[in-house]
Amino acid sequence: MAKKRYINTKFWSDTYIVNLDPLERYLFLYFLTNEHTDISGIYELPLRRIAQETGLEDEMVKKIAARFENESKIIIHNSWVYIKNFNKHQVANASVKLGIKRSLSVVPPKILNFFRESDPDCDRLCTESDIL
Repeated sequence: MAKKRYINTKFWSDTYIVNLDPLERYLFLYFLTNEHTDISGIYELPLRRIAQETGLEDEMVKKIAARFENESKIIIHNSWVYIKNFNKHQVANASVKLGIKRSLSVVPPKILNFFRESDPDCDRLCTESDIL
């Protein structure tokens, strides 16, 4: 099924984004818009695959992803990506909540629990979606 991700035009003037170098901006935009993304902001995607799809070297992907993690923008655990604050940019209607619930139901419990323990917003996301 095709998915669409709408990026707010203010993305380019966001305080965090303007302080990234071009490769970092490219990778951040990739994390938001790649075909593996999901409405919950949690999806499986090995770093090697990211490198293949972006054309960046493995080490560069690891380096930039580590920066994003250190700056609390994403969390990567066992090839699963969690984009922090992703759900805050979704319309909070019943259809979206159902989509998030469906999305979270396929995340392995150990992975989901790791993200929930790592970020209170992820725990809130799971609770609001009545997933657990």
